[in-house]
Amino acid sequence: MPKFSVTRRVSFTADQVFALAADVASYREFLPLVRKSLVRNREELPGGRESFESELVITYRKLGISETMISKVIIDRAANAVTSTAIQGPVQHLDVDWRIVPAGPEACDIHFKVDYALKSRSLQFILSGMFDMIVRRIMSAFEERAKKLYGAVAVS
Repeated sequence: MPKFSVTRRVSFTADQVFALAADVASYREFLPLVRKSLVRNREELPGGRESFESELVITYRKLGISETMISKVIIDRAANAVTSTAIQGPVQHLDVDWRIVPAGPEACDIHFKVDYALKSRSLQFILSGMFDMIVRRIMSAFEERAKKLYGAVAVS
């Protein structure tokens, strides 16, 4: 089963990046391939954590793909972590893990991990060669969103 992880240092605070990762309802505004993003069934969990379901509609027009994925998301502010596990959609499983670690007063490291398997073996084969590029586009989209919302910040 394919796994992917990347760590990237960005010139934004951990709180800023965490706010972007946790705002799943806004993903449609800036993430490539995401045409719809909804959040429902929010509930508070012990330890200040929050849980909700997200519904993302992923569209890849070049391949004629449009799929809806529903995931269970856990937001943990104390740990600067966002985790997501798919519960419905075109995947056998999909686990996504964001960990944001402060790296100075105006910088942080984003640790992003994805573990997935698609239901369609042919689609799995096609996407496996493109997955690295897709994840890098996602990371770049988050950086561009941060620049738009917070402005460019120089790393000290």
